[in-house]
Amino acid sequence: MPYFINHCENVASYAVSMQGTVFDPALFMAGLFHDLGKMRIPYSILETRGVLTAEEYEVVKKHSHYGSSMLDKRSYSDKIIRAVLHHHERWDGNGYPGGLKGENIPLYSRILAVADSFDAMTADRPYRRHMSQDAALTEIAVNAGTQFDPNVVEMFLLQMKQKGCRCS
Repeated sequence: MPYFINHCENVASYAVSMQGTVFDPALFMAGLFHDLGKMRIPYSILETRGVLTAEEYEVVKKHSHYGSSMLDKRSYSDKIIRAVLHHHERWDGNGYPGGLKGENIPLYSRILAVADSFDAMTADRPYRRHMSQDAALTEIAVNAGTQFDPNVVEMFLLQMKQKGCRCS
């Protein structure tokens, strides 16, 4: 998983960029740790080149729970732990692990969902080639209100447009 460390750093950077000029170290840490639980997922599953089986996908879905449980509550805030646990929830309630919906999803998790998806789409993975930043931004915009919090998407698109990216 050579992309893992860069991916986590990118997610953390994208996440805090949505906050504008105020740097939130807790959000940055949540971004760095969002995929920590993948350390407990077999490498053979993470490096699968094709489509995962239903059983393999269920194993991968456990990474958010594993990651949140690996963070010691004495060392990390509940905000960080909850962000890691719920970063795969969907605005429409069809995510995991809790099937949370809308504003019931912690804000940091909603921010991480957008940052994580953007970075995943714009990087090569064993199972597919990357897409352009503009195509990824369009995909995120299309999924505002279903997969993603529309307000978070709006913040992200604004930040990315200021960096020179387009979204059709």
